[in-house]
Amino acid sequence: MCIGGPFLGDHNLVRAQDGPTTMESSELGLTPQEDDPFRFLVWLRSDLSAAPRALLNTSPIQLGVGLASVFTVSRFDESLTEQAVKWRGRELMRVMEELGDANAVRPLAVIIFAGSLFSDNHTFQDAAFASVEGLIYANVLTNFLKLSFGRERPWQGDDSSVFKPFSGNTSFPSGHATTAFAAITPWLLYYPGPSAVLLVAVASGSAWSRIPLKYHWSSDVVAGALIGFATSAWLVRRHRNREGGVGLSESSQSTYRSGWNMEAGLQSISLKYAW
Repeated sequence: MCIGGPFLGDHNLVRAQDGPTTMESSELGLTPQEDDPFRFLVWLRSDLSAAPRALLNTSPIQLGVGLASVFTVSRFDESLTEQAVKWRGRELMRVMEELGDANAVRPLAVIIFAGSLFSDNHTFQDAAFASVEGLIYANVLTNFLKLSFGRERPWQGDDSSVFKPFSGNTSFPSGHATTAFAAITPWLLYYPGPSAVLLVAVASGSAWSRIPLKYHWSSDVVAGALIGFATSAWLVRRHRNREGGVGLSESSQSTYRSGWNMEAGLQSISLKYAW
């Protein structure tokens, strides 16, 4: 039996091998994909199986740009830390640090997603789900890299070049930066605009606060931010590409692919580069 449904591509037709009977999906009690919260279970399973392959097939250009950025910043790790420490005693640093704490951000993201399911705003639901999923995937990757590199934190010594794989040192990459950027990236992509500047400022402030507090080198922060952003951007791209961008608001629908994209909205047309 072949059944068309909200996740199987054919929303209007059900075929049975034992007869030519057809019926509308509404007669079966099925709803369009954008109205069905169970789509997130399908996305989760699909994304989980695709993640390892996507990681192995990362674009050499994107990987090269990322590594070059981290390497370039690492040349100034010690001097940047020396300058940033001047801000260490300010209460603002402690406040900003909390905004990237995974123990606070992850539960908050789950609460926002759960709340979104009670709304009819599918774009909001999709952004909230991608934020939760991005936090999970990005932090798994970051924690694996932390264990593998075993970099000493600034408070453990003044030499930024000390790496002891599998030693228990966990400086590289920054988990706070990963968390902050993984959480906000879906909201940036689903809701571009002036509010996005505020989100970037909050995430950047949270990530940067780890430097004056001597928990991370600047290159740790850059690496974590890139991992968080790239992971959530990848998830958003996958979700948008399903069913031609289901869940996007009319003003933000576009063909979303890695590379340069032409986006046509209700009042504007823009050219953007997508990861």
